Amino acid sequence: IMWAKIEIIPDEREILFLPPSFIPPDSGAAAVQFGKVTVACEILPIKYTEPEVSSSVTSAPSEPAAARPAAADGESYQTPATIGISDTAAKKLLIPLSPVYQIKLNGQRVVIGPVIGLLLGIHTHRYTPEHMEKYTDRLGIYPELGGLICAFSPKSVNWQALTVCGLFYNPTASGWEYGCFPLPDTIYRRDFHSGPELIKRLSDSTGGKLFNSYRFSKYELYDYISSNNTLRRFIPPTELIVDFTQVRGFIRDYEVVILKPVDLSRGRGICVIERAAGGYRITDYRPRQPVVSELTDEQALEQFFAKNPGFFSNYLIQRYLPLARIGDSLFDIRVVMQKHPDRTWGCTGIECRVSGDGSHLTNISRGGSALTLAEALRLAFGEECADIPKKIDVLCQDFCLYMDTTGEHFAEFGMDIAVDRQKKLWLIEANVFPSFKGFKKTDRETYLSIRYQPLLYALSLTEFGE
Repeated sequence: IMWAKIEIIPDEREILFLPPSFIPPDSGAAAVQFGKVTVACEILPIKYTEPEVSSSVTSAPSEPAAARPAAADGESYQTPATIGISDTAAKKLLIPLSPVYQIKLNGQRVVIGPVIGLLLGIHTHRYTPEHMEKYTDRLGIYPELGGLICAFSPKSVNWQALTVCGLFYNPTASGWEYGCFPLPDTIYRRDFHSGPELIKRLSDSTGGKLFNSYRFSKYELYDYISSNNTLRRFIPPTELIVDFTQVRGFIRDYEVVILKPVDLSRGRGICVIERAAGGYRITDYRPRQPVVSELTDEQALEQFFAKNPGFFSNYLIQRYLPLARIGDSLFDIRVVMQKHPDRTWGCTGIECRVSGDGSHLTNISRGGSALTLAEALRLAFGEECADIPKKIDVLCQDFCLYMDTTGEHFAEFGMDIAVDRQKKLWLIEANVFPSFKGFKKTDRETYLSIRYQPLLYALSLTEFGE
């Protein structure tokens, strides 16, 4: 592998100019691959000289005037060699010049890359250089990757040409620019509004190298893992809501229940119902500010549901667990599980989220705060709990390995684990599109490591993963 910057050589032919030591053996031609686009090119040696590049270049040079001191050996990102490409070949390959690329010789094939895609949503008008700034902190790892990091919408795919349009990261300017590129080698899915048919087509086009390929709804997830004898022990009683009779019976059985939309996260759409003094107390978190209602009897409860028929469409009802507390506050544990370049799962971050102001919700976006696991367990139980972190790790590993049996390609989960007053673990939720706000506030180093990991994993799926 050689690291290189690319210079354009005006020429009507498809030519790639490489160092003599990097030219494919016994041939003056090779297939040059960039992402999913391949162009047959003539291969010529590049001449390195001290002088500056001449502005006058003939239309068919045997050697390019493009030159760089030989001290640029191409052994690292910091010392890239210079290679040349004819403008005709560059236009066919759709190759931006600002990145530093890795170049790999594979028989009679020259691979330029890596080409890593971020799959965004369908609202293309939203995706601007300003919008993409939130992804820039992920590129602190760019010197280990090199290549083209591009972001695109599924709407921008040209299936006939195998190209996409969107934005790419310019490492020189540390910013994002518009462009059109080949379909990437591997795709990190960052949005979940595209239909399954399109995702499958993208996955197939990359040889299964689109990861986070499916987002389970909450109920789909509970239903799937309930068939696993190991994991089902960690799931609270859960049902998909169908009618008021079912809800009434569930409340009678468990006293306190929580209603959750099957397809929302971060505490949105939640409602908690508890039996209280012969009646019911409802804490409704659907509005921006929670609304607490005291209902005197079952008839009032039925009227509440009659006024809120949305609960009978894509909502689930779940036993509200008797969780351990820190003072008057509840807490749960967010575990970030990610795949490493060697394809194994590992915990890359763990924190506890503590509810605020008597809330049932621990989400940072809903007023929660963050603590370390050790501190939260000490405050909750007043003693050493060395076995709990070990049990959490086993539970999360078992979950991730089981999810690998779905036939989907996962590489990242934000898992919400709760601990009840008896120190039993419960699996509350697992999100394939997790947020990391707590880590960002409390542990910048861990936050950045989490942000880098999917790109390192993406690199491992390409020919440059070694």
